[in-house]
Amino acid sequence: MKFGKREFIISVLVASLGAAVYLNWQLEPQDGTRLPSDEDLGTAHYVNASISTKDTASRAENVVSAVSSKPSEEEEYFSRVRLDRQKTQDELVAVARSVAESDATSGEAKTQAVSQLNSLLAVINQQSSIEGLVIAKGFDDCIAYIQNGECSVVVTGKELRSDSLTAIKDIVKSQTGITFDKIRVTQV
Repeated sequence: MKFGKREFIISVLVASLGAAVYLNWQLEPQDGTRLPSDEDLGTAHYVNASISTKDTASRAENVVSAVSSKPSEEEEYFSRVRLDRQKTQDELVAVARSVAESDATSGEAKTQAVSQLNSLLAVINQQSSIEGLVIAKGFDDCIAYIQNGECSVVVTGKELRSDSLTAIKDIVKSQTGITFDKIRVTQV
């Protein structure tokens, strides 16, 4: 009997299959435990924890009530103001873009529209940076308005003391270049 390439490949495959079955049989847990099935995927399991299912249920109820609870007046205020500001800024950006992209607009008007668009986008970026940095200083929330060379900042949460007031004004000045006398900070 001639042992060719084809027979050699078949014998290697049969030996590999046999080895895989043997290893699967040897490596399978013998203590009655099983590997996770599709039903178990994504389920949380406590490891070395002394938490009862009663504690877990009460924690889950607390999370659900916190998520479904009505937002406070401050949260509603900041959400409403952000939404209004976003709508106004989106409208201004849309108008400036339409003027800049219009074929009927003269070259000078396009240049002016692009300049206004860039200024508006810079202000939006500055407001966002100020808000993030003020929140990083420990305030719960912040909203910043920049217009006509002045900045108004509204904060909530942490007590507004002279050192935190100075820190907020310093943030605004570093982000915008607006002087301290043109920065107003209000706490709600």
